[in-house]
Amino acid sequence: MPVDLPYSGAVEVIAHRGFSAVAPENTLAAFDAAVQAGADAIEFDVHAAGDGTPVVFHDAMLSRTTNGVGPIRRRTLEQLKKLDAGSWFAPEFAGERIPSLREALGHIGDRTGRIYAEIKGFRELEDIDRMLRVAEEVEQLQRTVFISMNWTVLDRLRSRRPDVAIGYVVDEADKLDEAIGRAGGDPRALVDARGDLVDADPSVIHRAAAADTEVAVWSLDEEAQAQRAYDLGVRRITTNEVARLMVWKTTL
Repeated sequence: MPVDLPYSGAVEVIAHRGFSAVAPENTLAAFDAAVQAGADAIEFDVHAAGDGTPVVFHDAMLSRTTNGVGPIRRRTLEQLKKLDAGSWFAPEFAGERIPSLREALGHIGDRTGRIYAEIKGFRELEDIDRMLRVAEEVEQLQRTVFISMNWTVLDRLRSRRPDVAIGYVVDEADKLDEAIGRAGGDPRALVDARGDLVDADPSVIHRAAAADTEVAVWSLDEEAQAQRAYDLGVRRITTNEVARLMVWKTTL
């Protein structure tokens, strides 16, 4: 049976890098597809470009999802905007560009309930401040949860804005309890764990609940996976298969 979570309620289906099963990840096309599929929230990744501009991109290197090469942190926004970030996925997405964080937040607007911005890379701590400032300037700070595997990033965010929502991303089992300890008692913090870690150790949900902390999971693409997580008490589920899990959600 589900545990009595402090943030229990309706399931939040979170589109991983947008609706990345049907459109190139971390692009405006993927965000539009997520909105059209009815996603409750959208997750994307953020790096600092070479000129300090926050941009939406997953990898440290450009080659997997663009026609560029080399580290993203060595290219300015102007240089990045010349790259094709869609053709790798399918010909119909040729010409899709790498969005800036400002552009992505503005484009999503209020078309989804919440935005999860995972900070992947930065050159200096001031880059994190810029990401925070952009969210404030486009009036998306209250809608945005900044998450990261690098918890120094979250410490920096919290020192700048005590009210900002943050999430401790966990991809190793031995880090779960540390994340719970950090998030515990903070009403604006959660633990965002790889789904199989929670499946292997369901007691983590109870330990988190005892610390007044919510656990979200990523990335579950099958209905059976989502159902197991739901039965454990998880209410925030990140997925590549947005449409599939939106259908599953209607069966609850």
